[in-house]
Amino acid sequence: MYQSKSLAAVCSFIILAAIVWPVQENLKRKPKDSFPLSYFPMFSQKRDSVYTVSYLVGYDAQGRELLVPYCYAGSGGFNQVRRQINKKVKQGKGVALTEKVAKRLAKTDRAPYNRLVRVALMTGTYHLDHYFLHRQKTPLQESLVAETTIDKP
Repeated sequence: MYQSKSLAAVCSFIILAAIVWPVQENLKRKPKDSFPLSYFPMFSQKRDSVYTVSYLVGYDAQGRELLVPYCYAGSGGFNQVRRQINKKVKQGKGVALTEKVAKRLAKTDRAPYNRLVRVALMTGTYHLDHYFLHRQKTPLQESLVAETTIDKP
C-alpha cells in the first residue's frame, strides 16, 4: 500500500512539473515556444491595434448589405476558409472567388441569402479595441476587391 501511494505521489509530481515547466518561458527575455510544452504566445504576444481582413458582403435589391458566411466561399473550417480568401486576394483572384460565391448563393434557398442580388469581396481595416469593446463595426478603411452579380437560375 505504501509503495503505491509513493508511486502515485512521484507520478503526480512529474505530471505537475511538466504542466508548470513552460511558465518559465514567460520570465525569459526572448521566450521560445515549443510543442507540446507550450506557454501559449498566441495569447500573450503583443498585437497591433488595427487588423486588416478580407470578407464577403452580399447586397439585396434594396442595397442593404449582409455579411456572407464563410461556408459559401470554401470548404473547411472558418480559419481555413479565411486563409483561402486571403490567398485569393493576394493572388489577384478576387473576381473568380466572387463568381464562385455568386453561383453558390444563386442555388441557395436559405433566407436571407436567397434574396441577394450581388456579392462583393471587401478588404477592411478595423481598430480591434473599438470593434470588440465599443461595438464600433465601421472599418477605418475599406476597399472593394471584386464584385459579381448573382444570376438566379
